[in-house]
Amino acid sequence: MANWFSARILLAGFILLLTALLVVLVVGNIRSGPPEAILDVVRPDADLAMQKINYTETQDGVRKWSLRADSATHDFKGKVAAVENIVMVIYDPQRGDISVRAKSGRFDMAKGVVTLRGDVVLQNVSGQSIYTERLDFIDAKNQLRTDEDVKVLAGNIDLTGTGMRYDLELGKLTILSSVMAEFKDDVELP
Repeated sequence: MANWFSARILLAGFILLLTALLVVLVVGNIRSGPPEAILDVVRPDADLAMQKINYTETQDGVRKWSLRADSATHDFKGKVAAVENIVMVIYDPQRGDISVRAKSGRFDMAKGVVTLRGDVVLQNVSGQSIYTERLDFIDAKNQLRTDEDVKVLAGNIDLTGTGMRYDLELGKLTILSSVMAEFKDDVELP
């Protein structure tokens, strides 16, 4: 009888230990406040929030440009999307594609304008680069433009200035004001 009694006490102790462990686990996992935000960039007026988006604009079945972003919030009423960590590619079968990266931006679907902000870097397939803090892509005009300071690195020539217009159809880049050029070694002038 003593063995049966000690086995009962041992079993009861084991059950109490398991119950205590279960209580500790449950209490430890109960949230003490409101749930954490799933997406910290969601604006209160946003109708839709997305992560890892990929949008491609086409015309007559041909890709014109695409936009990839880590996250986006979209306002259906205003037809505007706020995007974060952007990579945009503008397709040009004649001169080669152009890649644009930025920290954040805004895509106004009604106007067909993508505004890129924060460490904006534009690069073409030849390795030429343009750096600025803000860049607008106007789809209807097939144009990139900014009124901010720009730095252009093209081979052995570094250009700086304020304001830029880049006609994508013609491949023509115009720096608007305060233009300075630095020629590096081995540049022959005509």
